[in-house]
Amino acid sequence: MTSATPDIPRDPSLEISVSVDVLKKLIVAVLVRKGMFEVEADIVAARMTEADLRGIHSHGSRTLGKYVAAIDAGDIDPRAMSITTCDTLAMAVIEASGGMGHVSATRGMELAIAKAREVGTGTVVIKKGQHFGAAGVYTMLAAKEGMIGFATTSTGTATVAAYGSTQPGTANNALSWAIPTSGAPFVLDTAIAESSWGKIESMGMFGLPILPGWALDESGNETTDAGAAKTLLPMSGARGSALGFVASALTSALIGRRTPIHKSPNPFGPGSDHFFQVIDPSHFGAPDRFLKEIDATVASIKELPPAEGVDKVRVAGELEWERSKQWSTEGIPFHRDQISSLAEVCTSNRCDLPAGWPAG
Repeated sequence: MTSATPDIPRDPSLEISVSVDVLKKLIVAVLVRKGMFEVEADIVAARMTEADLRGIHSHGSRTLGKYVAAIDAGDIDPRAMSITTCDTLAMAVIEASGGMGHVSATRGMELAIAKAREVGTGTVVIKKGQHFGAAGVYTMLAAKEGMIGFATTSTGTATVAAYGSTQPGTANNALSWAIPTSGAPFVLDTAIAESSWGKIESMGMFGLPILPGWALDESGNETTDAGAAKTLLPMSGARGSALGFVASALTSALIGRRTPIHKSPNPFGPGSDHFFQVIDPSHFGAPDRFLKEIDATVASIKELPPAEGVDKVRVAGELEWERSKQWSTEGIPFHRDQISSLAEVCTSNRCDLPAGWPAG
């Protein structure tokens, strides 16, 4: 029986594996060469490889070349200073000054966790940040502390069709919740369109068509050609379109910034804003019962009979958790084109390939 659990495109004949440590060394070397402090480059490498380990290659190390190009263009400041401009017991606003998104986002989530630990909940908004990769790697930081984490973002320019139109109305803003369990955390990590641009790029890389209902071409017609996709379609129609609006309201509009429909076409020029919220169950009176009920709920769901064609019932984030455990020891398999492009980013920036880097 085959599994119908949604998964990433794979083809072992086109893949080459690289160890997590070797991948991190390449990322850090390149970012330090571009002017980042090593401690901050380590943060970026950690978030990128966490995404890769979960199979979210589109938001992991594959983006390194794009960030380097944005640094070269002056759109990302590799040594930007993050300044807390508003700070109370339960909330804060951090001015990120156009620095690498993973750095300010990590500090924002860590601050939200600290506030939640103190008063039960913490909310932090990042102003003038940059693309932060996969939203789920930040909410998982909260889950590791036994807390519920939420993250969303208002990124780039509008690329997702407004419901009822063929023209973009929102960005493909990400939304993620992570809920702790005694085992694999429950992690919902989704964009508000039927697919992410990175997933479409992955499909094209493996020579696969995208699914009907994912995207429109430049003429506003539905397409299954990854290379022809120009505008994404919102997931669940009006619901996805509305969620994209809410994400930008919680981030950009909340701190007086422009929403994606009012941003310039350059995805890095105007930057991105992010929203993090954490809840500490221990402040709500029944922390032991919370975890017990969550564990029991997950177990009951997984005990349900699988539908025809499905190997077993899973909850959100379980498949990625299993993959992460396996790839942590076996290495992360990438399409060989990604191995070659990462090597090119490294050598073109006058960095030596780390020992153990595979041939493309």
